[in-house]
Amino acid sequence: MKPSFACSACGFRFRADGKYIGRRVRCPNSACGQAVLLQPLSERAVQSTASHSDLGTAVKVTPVPRSVPSRWPLALLGIAAMGGISLLVLQAAQFWLTPADLQAASSQPAVSVPAEPQLTAEQIAAQQQAAAQAALEKARRDKLDQQVIPYLKQYCIDCHGEENQEAGIVVHDLRAPQDFLADFHRWERVYRMINAGVMPPADHTSLPAPEQQQAVAKILHSELYEFDCRIVRSPGRSTLRRLNRAEYNNTIRDLFGLQITPADRFPQDDVGEGFDNIGDVLSVPPLLMEKYLDAAEEVAAAVIDLRDFSKGVTQTFTADLLNHGGNKPGVDDKGYAWLNTNGRLSTKLTVPADGRYRIQVDLTATQAGDEFAKAAIVVDGQVAKEAEVPGLRREQEFEQTVELKAGEHEIAGEFLNDFYDPAAPERRRDRNLGIRKMIVTGPEGGGVELWHETHRKFVISRPAEGKSAAQAADEVLRPFLRRAFRRPVTPEELQRYTGLVERTMTELSETYDYGLYVALQAVLVSPDFLFRVEADPPADAKDRALSPFEVASRLSYFLWSSMPDEELLQLAEAGRILEPDVLRQQVRRMLQDPKSEALSRNFAAQWLNLRNLADVRPNPEVYPDFDNALRQSMSRETELLFSTITREDRSIEEFLTADYSFVNERLARHYGIAGVTGEEFVRVSLAGTQRAGVLTHASILTLTSNPGRTSPVKRGKWILENILAEVPPPAPAGVPPLEEAGKDVSGLSLRERMELHRKDPACAVCHRILDPLGMGFENFDGTGRWRDQDAGKAVDASGELFGGDRFSGPSELLGILKARKERFFRAFSEKMLIYSLGRGLEYYDRCAVEDALIQLKNNGYRFSALVEAIVTSDAFLRRAGRRDLVPEAGSGG
Repeated sequence: MKPSFACSACGFRFRADGKYIGRRVRCPNSACGQAVLLQPLSERAVQSTASHSDLGTAVKVTPVPRSVPSRWPLALLGIAAMGGISLLVLQAAQFWLTPADLQAASSQPAVSVPAEPQLTAEQIAAQQQAAAQAALEKARRDKLDQQVIPYLKQYCIDCHGEENQEAGIVVHDLRAPQDFLADFHRWERVYRMINAGVMPPADHTSLPAPEQQQAVAKILHSELYEFDCRIVRSPGRSTLRRLNRAEYNNTIRDLFGLQITPADRFPQDDVGEGFDNIGDVLSVPPLLMEKYLDAAEEVAAAVIDLRDFSKGVTQTFTADLLNHGGNKPGVDDKGYAWLNTNGRLSTKLTVPADGRYRIQVDLTATQAGDEFAKAAIVVDGQVAKEAEVPGLRREQEFEQTVELKAGEHEIAGEFLNDFYDPAAPERRRDRNLGIRKMIVTGPEGGGVELWHETHRKFVISRPAEGKSAAQAADEVLRPFLRRAFRRPVTPEELQRYTGLVERTMTELSETYDYGLYVALQAVLVSPDFLFRVEADPPADAKDRALSPFEVASRLSYFLWSSMPDEELLQLAEAGRILEPDVLRQQVRRMLQDPKSEALSRNFAAQWLNLRNLADVRPNPEVYPDFDNALRQSMSRETELLFSTITREDRSIEEFLTADYSFVNERLARHYGIAGVTGEEFVRVSLAGTQRAGVLTHASILTLTSNPGRTSPVKRGKWILENILAEVPPPAPAGVPPLEEAGKDVSGLSLRERMELHRKDPACAVCHRILDPLGMGFENFDGTGRWRDQDAGKAVDASGELFGGDRFSGPSELLGILKARKERFFRAFSEKMLIYSLGRGLEYYDRCAVEDALIQLKNNGYRFSALVEAIVTSDAFLRRAGRRDLVPEAGSGG
C-alpha cells in the first residue's frame, strides 16, 4: 500500500508512491497548493492536539498515530480540504460539541486503511465532510433532547401546548433541529420571549434558573441565526405586487406628464410588515376594480383631446384665472369675482387662425340708483359691445362675435357705472358687477385642431395618405406600451391594442382619436400595467435571475415609487443594468433625482410611523399651543432630515446623532430657537442643546405620547422596534393600562406612577425593558417641547437599561444608543430590505442583511452604500420558485 502523508500547511492527508520520499511535491488540496516535503516514516512524529470550545475549556485529545486519525481531527481535515463549510459552521460545531463529545470521538476504534483501489482526494474529503456533519447533527440532536425539549415541557407547554395555545404559540411539536427553520417565525418569537426573560412569566408555578434559561436561549439563537449561507441561501420570492396608491399616481405622472392623482380615490392600501407595498396584503377587492375603471377613463380623457374641432375651439376662463389690476381676484362661493368699482377683469388667449370668434361673458349684478348695471366686452383695449345687466344677482350670458387674427389677444369684461348711496336701503345701496367666466369659441366653421400638449405628445402619428389607421396606431402604441408595461411588448400584444383602435373606427364609426382613447383605457386596466409582473423560475429550478427589465422596475419602484425612466429602460434593453458597477452608478444618479423624495414620503414616513402623526390629537387643555400648522411642521422637519442624508449621501448614523435640523418660524418657536422667521424651513445647528437626531424630533415625541401626557412605554416600544431591531414583548392579558389601574395616583409624578404599575409581577418584566428607554426622554413633553418639571416636580430622566447601562437625561441615553449603533444599522437595513423587496424577511434573508452591514461598514455607513448593497444582492436580483425552502440537514447550529 502506498504510504500516507500530511501537508504541513493545511493538514490534508494523501497517499503517494514511496519513490517520492524525500522530494517536494505540490499539496493536492486545491485550496492549499503549498510545497510539501515527503518525509520518511521515521521522521513523522506522533503529535497531540488541543481543542478549545467557546465555553472556555481547553480539552486534551488522546494522541494517536497520524496514520490512524481520530474521527474529529479527521473531520476537521476534511473541512479544510474542501475549502470549507463556513466559519459559522465551525463555530457552531465548537458550541455543540462538548469536551465529552470530543473525548468520546477520540476514543473510537482506529479506522482501518482501505485496500486498493485508492480513493481520490475528493472522495476522501467527501467522507470526512460527511463524518463531520454527522457529528455535528448528533450534537445538535443531543442538545435538543437533553436541554431544549425538557425546558419547554417543564416551563412552557402548559400554556403553549396542543390544548392551550395562548397567543397562538405552540411548542409541543418540536421534534428535530430542522423544525426551527421550517417554522422560523414561530420559533423566533419563542426565542425572543425566553431571551428577554419574559417567558415563563413571573407568576409561573416554577421558574428556571437564569443559567438554564440563558443556555436554552443560546441554543435557540444558534439554531435560528447561525447557519452557513452557502447551504441555505435563497433569494426568496415576493407575491405578485400591484401598484399601490402612491405608485399608481407617480406612474401616471411619469407616463403622461399629468399632475393628477386618480388613486387618491382608491381604497386605502393595507399595510404589512410596516409598509403599504407588501405583495401579501395588496389584494384587489371588487371596489378597487371599479376604481381602476374610473381612473382609466379619467386618465384617458386627460390624455386624449376629444373635442369636436369642426365648430372651432372653445377656450374657457373661470373667474379664478382672470386678472384684476395685476392680481388674482377674490372669488365667492358661487364662483364670481366682483368688481366693486369701475374696472376690468381680463385674460390673455391665443387663437389658432384668422376668423370670427364668439366671446361670451357669464355675469350678474347688484342694483342701486336709477339705472341698471352696465358692462362691456373689451378686445385688445377696444369696446366690442356694451349693454345693461338687468336683474338682481341673476346670471346672464353677454356675448359678441368679433374678427380676430391668429395670435395672442386680450379680452376683458368691464364694469362701467359704479354707484353707492349709503342712505339708500341695504338691498339698493350698492351697484356692483360679478363675472363668473369668459368663453371664447372659434373660428366659425372650424378647420383648426388645437389639441392640448398632452394629446400632441401622445398622438405622435395619425392616418394619412399611404399610412393606415393600424400603422399609425402601431407607431403610437409600440413605444407607449414599452413604457406602460415597463418592458418590450410582443407583436401579439401590440396587435391586441392596435386592433382595438381599428374595431372602434370600423364597428362604432368613431374617429381615430377615439380609438386611441379606448385602447388607452384597455392598457390602464391591464394586469401588465397594474401589477409588477415577475415570472417564476421553471418547475425544475430552485430560482432564476431576474430579467434586465424586471430589475429596472424593482430599482425604480424602490427608489422613486414609480416606473423606470428612459435611461433605465435603455440600460435594460442593452442588458447592462445587470452589471454591478452600472447598478451602483444608477443608484447614485437616482438618489440625486427629485423623484427620490418618494423615499422620504413612502419609506421614511412608514418606517418612523410619521403617517400616524395625522391621527394624533393632543389634549388642547394640556397643550393649547398645538395646532395643525405645528403638526405639519413637525412632520416636515423629519422628512427634510431624511432627504438630506439621502441627497448628500451622509452616514445613516446621523439619524441618531445629527447636530442639525430644519425648522420654520412655527417649529423654532416651539423649540425655543431664536432668529428664524417665515414659513420657509432653514437648517439650524443643535449644538449645545439637548436635541440630536430623530429621537428628539417633535414628530416622534408627539406620536409616541398619549393625548394628555407623555408615554415612556410607547416611546420605549418605538425605540425598541425602530432603532434596536427588537420585537417588544406583548402586554400580558388582563392587565389594565396605567390610567385604569384603579389606584389613586393623584399627586404622583409619572415615574412614581410607573413604579407603582411595575409592582405587578405580570408587568414588571416587560416594563423593565421598555420604561428606561422612554423615561430617558421625559424632559420632552407630549408635543416634544423641553420641560424641567412634571406635575410640579423636577423631571427625573435617569434610568438603567436592560443590561446595566446607566444614564441621566436624554444626552446620556443618546450616547448609549450611539454606542449600540450596530443594532440600529441592522434595524435600518432590515427595514429598507423589506421595503425594497415588498415582502417580509425570512431566516435566509439574514445573509443579505449581513452582507449589507459589511458593505455599510466598509463605506463609512453612507446611505448609498446600503442601497447599493441591497440592489446588488441575490435577494434583489433573483427570484425563488414556488416550492418552499426546506432546511437541509446541518443548516442550523
